[in-house]
Amino acid sequence: MNQDENLRRLRPFEGLCLTSVDLEDEQSYHRQNLHRHNLYLHGHGIVQGLGVELEQKRKRYTAIIKAGFGITKAGQQVFLPEPVSVKLEVPKKDGEYMLWLFHVESSDETNERPVFDTNEKQPARIVENCAPRIHLIDEEHSDAVALCRIVVRLGRMVQALLPVPRAGRQERAAESYLKPRVSDFIRLNKKVVNDLLRTNTLRELELSTLSFNSALISAEFLLIEEGTSDRVLYRVAGSLIQYAHDFYNNLPVAMAQVKRFKEFVRRVNAEVPAIDQRNDVWLKWFDMFERLLQPLTKFSEELDSTVEAQR
Repeated sequence: MNQDENLRRLRPFEGLCLTSVDLEDEQSYHRQNLHRHNLYLHGHGIVQGLGVELEQKRKRYTAIIKAGFGITKAGQQVFLPEPVSVKLEVPKKDGEYMLWLFHVESSDETNERPVFDTNEKQPARIVENCAPRIHLIDEEHSDAVALCRIVVRLGRMVQALLPVPRAGRQERAAESYLKPRVSDFIRLNKKVVNDLLRTNTLRELELSTLSFNSALISAEFLLIEEGTSDRVLYRVAGSLIQYAHDFYNNLPVAMAQVKRFKEFVRRVNAEVPAIDQRNDVWLKWFDMFERLLQPLTKFSEELDSTVEAQR
């Protein structure tokens, strides 16, 4: 259903001969109304629970999906009443995949009713259920909820700790993945600035140093509050990268550690999305931001040991 279409409902009147199509239309009206309510008020994605843990035993992989509730892009509700273990077949093609929880409907064969004036019987009820499936990351499914990202490489599967869409009041729950990365970036850069302040390196760079350090402290205060939205976290990360670029770009290239890390920052800064870009665009960029933490950690450790040796 197109959520922008006008809804049509049954208009009963005395003498109306009801058919199965009329009853289906009546049900469809209420279901479509509920789907529209879900999407416009709560959005789509995980509402509660549905966390995933990927386990490996020998060469077999199992996804442990916790109980929970979600809303598909079509507004359909998906409910998993209890945790389940799902065996996953390793895709033959390397790449990034998404584990989805699909809304599934099936006829209730235990509830059959006779068809009028015949000997035939048909199921009189439909059971709504859900089923997990894994698909390539670029595929979109309007009748499913995205659960987690999985990277396949050389016959191995690794769960990527990156956020998936969240709905309702729990939209900010994805910060469990995003927030630690931003916090680590702040912590490591504060350590780098503090170490450099103990040398002669920053004496002539007071303005850029002050700006970057102020941005780090401001971002740190912002993240103290629980419930920071994904959108805010993306914007904070983008702003910090821009300050970091200005700061590291002005450092003397005589320091080998600075020269290497400066190029990493330049690449990430060049890809910062525009403010009005969608969250999925920011999420792809955030993957670059996260990969920056490894060289930043190495740079911080090398710098720390160098400064300590000079004391």
